[in-house]
Amino acid sequence: MANKIDSVLHIELKTPYRYMRNYINVSLTLIALFAFSPALLSAQKGNKKNQTSSMGSRELFVQGSQLASEGFVDSALSTFLILYRRDTNNANVCYNIGELYLLTPAYKASALPYLVKAGQKVTSRYHPGDPYEKSAPPPAYYYLARAQHLNYQFDNSIDNFNKFKKLLSKGDPRLDTIDYWIQCCNNGKDLMKTPVDCKVINIGDSINSAYPDYSPILSADEQTLMFTSRRPALGDSTRDIQGNYYEDIWISYAKPTGGWTSALNIGPPVNSAGNDATVSLSPDGQTMILYKDDNMGNGSINVSYLRGTKWTRPIFIDSSNSGVVNATGWQPSACLTPDGQTLYFVSNRAGGLGGSDIYKVALQDNGKWGAPVNLGPNINTKYDEDAPFIHADDSTMFFSSKGHNTMGGFDVFSAKLDNQGNWGNVHNLGYPVNTPDDDIYFSLSADGKRAYYSSVRPGGYGEKDIYEVLFNTPVPVEPVAILVGYIKTPDGTPLPSDLLVSTNRVNDTNTYKVKVNRRTGKFLQVLKPNQTYHVAISTGGRNVFDQNFFLPADSSYLNLSRSFFRTSIVLGDTSNVLSPHYIKPYPVAVNKTGNMKGKIALPDTTTPVPPMKIQLMDDKDSVLATTLTDKEGYFTFKKLPTDQSYLLQADASDSKLKRVKKLYLADSNGHLVRDFDERKKDIYTYGNLPVDLSKLPPLAFNDTKLSDKEKAERYKKDTAGMPKSDADFTRYFAYNVDKVNSEDADFTSLIDKLVAKVAGGAVTIALKGSASKVPAHKFLGGNKNLAHERAKITRNVIERVLKSKNVDMSKVQFTIDSSVQGPDYEHDASDQVKYEKYQYVKVYIQ
Repeated sequence: MANKIDSVLHIELKTPYRYMRNYINVSLTLIALFAFSPALLSAQKGNKKNQTSSMGSRELFVQGSQLASEGFVDSALSTFLILYRRDTNNANVCYNIGELYLLTPAYKASALPYLVKAGQKVTSRYHPGDPYEKSAPPPAYYYLARAQHLNYQFDNSIDNFNKFKKLLSKGDPRLDTIDYWIQCCNNGKDLMKTPVDCKVINIGDSINSAYPDYSPILSADEQTLMFTSRRPALGDSTRDIQGNYYEDIWISYAKPTGGWTSALNIGPPVNSAGNDATVSLSPDGQTMILYKDDNMGNGSINVSYLRGTKWTRPIFIDSSNSGVVNATGWQPSACLTPDGQTLYFVSNRAGGLGGSDIYKVALQDNGKWGAPVNLGPNINTKYDEDAPFIHADDSTMFFSSKGHNTMGGFDVFSAKLDNQGNWGNVHNLGYPVNTPDDDIYFSLSADGKRAYYSSVRPGGYGEKDIYEVLFNTPVPVEPVAILVGYIKTPDGTPLPSDLLVSTNRVNDTNTYKVKVNRRTGKFLQVLKPNQTYHVAISTGGRNVFDQNFFLPADSSYLNLSRSFFRTSIVLGDTSNVLSPHYIKPYPVAVNKTGNMKGKIALPDTTTPVPPMKIQLMDDKDSVLATTLTDKEGYFTFKKLPTDQSYLLQADASDSKLKRVKKLYLADSNGHLVRDFDERKKDIYTYGNLPVDLSKLPPLAFNDTKLSDKEKAERYKKDTAGMPKSDADFTRYFAYNVDKVNSEDADFTSLIDKLVAKVAGGAVTIALKGSASKVPAHKFLGGNKNLAHERAKITRNVIERVLKSKNVDMSKVQFTIDSSVQGPDYEHDASDQVKYEKYQYVKVYIQ
């Protein structure tokens, strides 16, 4: 094992992130670095438990060493862990376990306690391969330092790196490696002094699995998410030589109310029997760049197109002039600019600056890619660069690098394109976006507020997981708007197959063309505000839609739905459909903003609620922002327009709450102001909220702490100003509420009347449900359905109570009427007095 240890010090910085890709023609030592498979380890533990447990310690040591030398890290680790349970003080066994853990993709940090023990008993007279050796060799200091670095123990790590450094001779090539890691520790210390104001959230189990999940790519409107996974596909349990499932591409779609649908395997012809991995997605989500194995240990960049709902068979991205992009060597990732005219790609081809470098090629007038250009030393280093992502603003690049001022492994960096077309200074995105381990495949939303990337972090679902980063202070990018259009024919017939959308700034000859998805009619374009645009839609060589529109710098849609606005176009319609529509404002100052501060609380408000994800949505159910509650359950959304109402969704699925039936919304003072309007599994919804939650009245008759008498008194007080009713029973409701309390005194009086009436003959009970025009988020069918549900539920309660009193129901007949009434909604939900007089159910005995 000694030879392997020495070689690892040399090659550790050259290990590609996408393990098992170009490893066939390299040494088994390099393969060993990423051969760990948690699933296979678990299986082998079960299959070989009896066999290994009966072996002697000498045989186990020999077997573990042999497995490690052949690259089977999982089996070797399992073997040495058995030895450790037999002798926890054996420094040599601890050393081997620690080294093997450092070779795993996701469990490197677990090496620390073993290497701490190994570092306490180091000898220069170490006998490699001797099963009776009880001490550890001097490289234990190096591996201990690596484990401390991964656990953020930077000062201790530097001490042990220096301790090992003193044992090396001048000119030893390992000195450069040690200096590199010492610099990573110092970088980590510097970056953690000024952490980025953001939260890193696991995207959840609808995307992530117990297997490696990574390389997320999204459409610019964040409606489509594709990623790479090594999970087993349905009906395919094929594994590679190291026991890993082959890479496949999976897809998920944004839910209207937030979150993602359960991921699906995209299937053939995109996925094959080998490794297929996501690389990049065009802004409109209709061109996918992907990585495919060539079965020779190298990889190539391919492209596939969405035609309707089907993806085409992938072809080489440089099929028109082969070898420009996919040259000899390894091409793991690439990214197209928003206009599709420039491709940035990664290659380890000869002539680079070291490791893998980022190159670019430009699309020529003849449709072929031009000569590759290395981005140069400002971007590329002597270490590996990977995963370029060009933001929708077309002037900001994000990429990962093991060079620059990384705090360890791949860190995410950004650079800006200047007016001369050169990339400026490189900026580390900082902690906690970056960690001492690999952080890669970063993509940023159009507004700079959210990002998605792959990371290895404690508490994940599997090895690598996909995470969402929520930036409280947006990442500085140029402002853009995403025009999402949907085209349809006047009579609903299929769209022409050659439909093309062309957009250019007025007085600018450069035209940006995108194809329309014939099946959905959707097209997407990236636009820059404060410009006048000309949009033309053509088919059969002629324009069928032609219009100019001005996109203002402070367009209202920027506050409505992230940085997107959506429009529908009917072919032949000449109306000005592309002008952004301004919302009818409150009778208050224009553009007035405020902060929404609140708390998610249990009925017992003194009991803290574990941190959970909160999504803020507008009255069109578009997600505006996402955050996490703090340890007390509080949250804040900043700079919200006060002339709108909002909806909150609290996701308790990943919290430590168990069997909780109710979560309440409280204001910044901790006063309960709203019961949830809807609950689906562990998602709680609270609708029609003003920015200032303290304007909401405290929970009254729905407060679980009040006695029935107190509830009745509170309800009487709260409804004192309501109109007098001629009904036998009237119940007024808060927003989105449809429940009637059968214990209320008024309801009990109604039941008494009905029992007496039925005793004298047949009775008709007429119910009238009503809803105001404040949008009802809870109910399919909106306010009309809410009004009907109020009457229907009241009928059900009456029927249930009458049956419990043995009333002859053959004498009882129900009629239901419902309506939506009151003034038009003007985004002033906080004015409850204005609307709640129209939110009721009335019961008449006839």
